[in-house]
Amino acid sequence: MAFSHLKNRASYLLENPDYCKTKEGIIDLACRDCEFWKEDERYYECGARALLAILLQKNIISIEEIIRAISE
Repeated sequence: MAFSHLKNRASYLLENPDYCKTKEGIIDLACRDCEFWKEDERYYECGARALLAILLQKNIISIEEIIRAISE
């Protein structure tokens, strides 16, 4: 299933949107469903994660919009 981790965590992330703006939160949100995810390399940052972090920090995109997009 695509984005299975994100879908399983959706209710928590929606209830805690500020968590998604933290380093751990963005990893939880963006990285764990990535085919390149490795727990021991969790602090390497790809461009997609960096971009998503910026969009969330600047309130250009919301966690609600992200969850809606993967649910449709």
